[in-house]
Amino acid sequence: MKFHRIAVRLFAGLAVASFVSTASLSAASAGTPASILIVNSDQMFTQSKVGQNVREQIQALSKKLQSESAKAEEGLKVEATKLRDQRALLKEEDFAKKVQAFQQKEQATQQRFQEKGQALQIGANIARNKIEEIVRPIFADLLKAHDANILLDQSVVLAGGIDLDVTAEAVKALDAKMTKLEVKPVSPNELKK
Repeated sequence: MKFHRIAVRLFAGLAVASFVSTASLSAASAGTPASILIVNSDQMFTQSKVGQNVREQIQALSKKLQSESAKAEEGLKVEATKLRDQRALLKEEDFAKKVQAFQQKEQATQQRFQEKGQALQIGANIARNKIEEIVRPIFADLLKAHDANILLDQSVVLAGGIDLDVTAEAVKALDAKMTKLEVKPVSPNELKK
């Protein structure tokens, strides 16, 4: 969940920051007073169909990865126990070679699961970037529809603004544009291609 909160805040910051700076500049140059709208990006992500879909996929992929990791770890524990049991039966040199081979296998397994975790995180970030691409025009449409020139995330509003909140409209518009998005793990090597 910590990853989810960080990702949602990053998503909100990126999406809202682009509109705040553009809208503020255009309002200042036109000499018109600022008209503000507020959106709760956390709520957008948790309530929209695509946000729920992405979150469910990330949770399922994460659970699968944890299960695979636990199986591999259990297999390594069994192998370590067998190796310990063979200690008295093997020559010291042969035992040392087997220990070294086991350690290399253990390191390779750990690295493999770290890479899989990274791939899942990259895939989740790519999905969130795609959602952000859909959200930007929605935010622009909301600004136009409400004759506003600044959109703030609820997380930066200290008090008030309930009547300025357009989160429900944003969720409805996002649901109309996108309900599902495949989260596909992407290795760092695939990004380089």
